[in-house]
Amino acid sequence: MPNSIRCRSLSPVRALLALVTLLAALACAATPALALDPPSGNAFYTPPSPLPAGRAGDVIWYRVANTSIARDNNANAYEVLYRSTNVAGNAIAVSGTVLVPRAAWTGRGTRPLTAYASGTQGWDDSCAPSREMTAGNFDESFAVSNLLARGWAVAVTDYPGLGTPGDHQYNVGISEGRAVLDILRAATRLSPAGISATTQVGVEGYSQGGGAAGWVIQQEATYAPELNVVGVAGGGTPANLQAVKNNIDGSAFFAFLAGTAIGFRGGYPALDVNRYLTLYGRLAISTLNSLCQLPALALYAAHHLTEYTVGGIDPTVQPAFRAALDANNLGGIRPQVPVLQYHGSYDEVIPYSVEQNLQRQWCALGARTKLSAYPLEHVSTQLGAQIEVVNWLADRFAGVAAPSNNC
Repeated sequence: MPNSIRCRSLSPVRALLALVTLLAALACAATPALALDPPSGNAFYTPPSPLPAGRAGDVIWYRVANTSIARDNNANAYEVLYRSTNVAGNAIAVSGTVLVPRAAWTGRGTRPLTAYASGTQGWDDSCAPSREMTAGNFDESFAVSNLLARGWAVAVTDYPGLGTPGDHQYNVGISEGRAVLDILRAATRLSPAGISATTQVGVEGYSQGGGAAGWVIQQEATYAPELNVVGVAGGGTPANLQAVKNNIDGSAFFAFLAGTAIGFRGGYPALDVNRYLTLYGRLAISTLNSLCQLPALALYAAHHLTEYTVGGIDPTVQPAFRAALDANNLGGIRPQVPVLQYHGSYDEVIPYSVEQNLQRQWCALGARTKLSAYPLEHVSTQLGAQIEVVNWLADRFAGVAAPSNNC
């Protein structure tokens, strides 16, 4: 048969080896690539260039972290560098921490996974929550500990540009929400964490973290539909950035407004934020970019935005800048999961009316949301709401129907 293909029969041993090779190849094709070995020290936070191929939420590399939160709560901690997506849809690297209790989970189903979206820590890379956890000075450790105490795994993003190179994309809610969703994905893909990809997921965030949690609510169904998100608790939410700006310009909290300029410089390079700033303004922003929250608040208290701008203009009312701010305001997309909102009725940073208006917008879209008002100011509200927040999340994991009010 000169024109036919001749097949040579294989011995049983060769056939078995060929089958094993084929199965191994198929298994490799179906399994995400293993994380790369991390560099030591702070070089851990500098991503490889170019980024390795992969999906949003893939772990680039990780290492065991030595944190007091993990020790105090008998948990394992892992610092991770993972893939996420910026506003423009491009792949970026973000850092964070995944904590998993060592005790076996004995509750309903598989161990739940929670994301903790932290509030403002600052703008210098040393302010990243993962670095502060290692240094022992993360000021929201109490909230993470409350989640671990329930036996839940906790994932804490550093947000884009905090820890990793570039400007911290502070208050750019779209990219912050994606960073939270992607560290949840990363936690389920981190082999030593042992977290099921289908486990129930909850999110908690306050202040800056409330904004990030809000963008989790508005993006989870389209950006990360495979995650089994059962509830999101967000408080002190900067849902309308212009309203917050009007409240804090010239106040003791002006650093948060100046920090938002840094955030939008990083999140929207085409805005060319520096063109709005005088030399004095650029120097002020450069200084702020090297500070964490408390010294920044002290240095910039009572200043006004127009002190730093060319011709004393307000950049936030310029068409391009206003469009970017509007794109990161919450309330325009219907939440698909139950929501708990909580806010201080005497909040001096983010007016209570901002949270009320957000609930009205979400209610009008058909959301199931509860708003709890606390007769407290900004910082004490986060502390005062902790019992309600953790119990509310526990009810969602238990399958209890979520309450709603004002809708």
